[in-house]
Amino acid sequence: MSLNSNVIIVGVGGCSRSGKTILVKELINQYLKIKGKNINFTDICDSIHLDTYANASKVMKNQVRTSYGNIYENWEFSGSLDWDNFYEDIKTKISEINTKIKNSSNINQKGILFVEGFLLFSPLMLNTSNEIKYLNLFDYYIFICLDKKLAKIRRMKTTTVPDDYFEEILWPEYIKNCSNYGEFLTFQKYKNGKKVLIIDGNKEYNPNIMALCILKWMNVFNDFKLIDQNIYNSLFTSFDIQKNLIKKSLSSN
Repeated sequence: MSLNSNVIIVGVGGCSRSGKTILVKELINQYLKIKGKNINFTDICDSIHLDTYANASKVMKNQVRTSYGNIYENWEFSGSLDWDNFYEDIKTKISEINTKIKNSSNINQKGILFVEGFLLFSPLMLNTSNEIKYLNLFDYYIFICLDKKLAKIRRMKTTTVPDDYFEEILWPEYIKNCSNYGEFLTFQKYKNGKKVLIIDGNKEYNPNIMALCILKWMNVFNDFKLIDQNIYNSLFTSFDIQKNLIKKSLSSN
């Protein structure tokens, strides 16, 4: 809880179409169900999405010509985002949640802010003091890995892009931005004492079951009867196994 001891900050990053947004929505849904009806917990649980901070003018300055001769605007690189505004809005959200907690009937409650985005933990952000602070912001780091083949299938079924855009821009940017994630997440876990979870996005987990398992891991509740023990054990393997998921994703063809 880097900015406020009353607000738990959960970062959810991952490859395009890995299921980040769906997971965050389900985490909030399950959180609200668990907490019951006595207090309006909607007021102290919120989310913010990095994708909404894409800056078209910055993208226009980073056009890429592929081997096919096509020129595309590159929406996949970290410089396309308004990081300063994003960081300031996170701080504003935290302040708003804290105020609502103070004004609620139960001042001992903790608020939760879920922060989600494709480039959320990008090591390319290490340029200013604000961005370094941002990287250390989260109490929980969740990263969803996805192999290239499945990422492409899912992308083409939803927001279709030209094949050369995916092959020469989208996936290479993912490789470049995420190449140091294993080292970064290891540092957060063992040096900063943060909780880290790396998920195999190639597995078809039921989102609400996975959300419940993650909330149990976050100590939102203690009753193991509320979760699927097999799914929980599948998610929370050794950290070495989890790190290998990143290596596998980055090396997939």
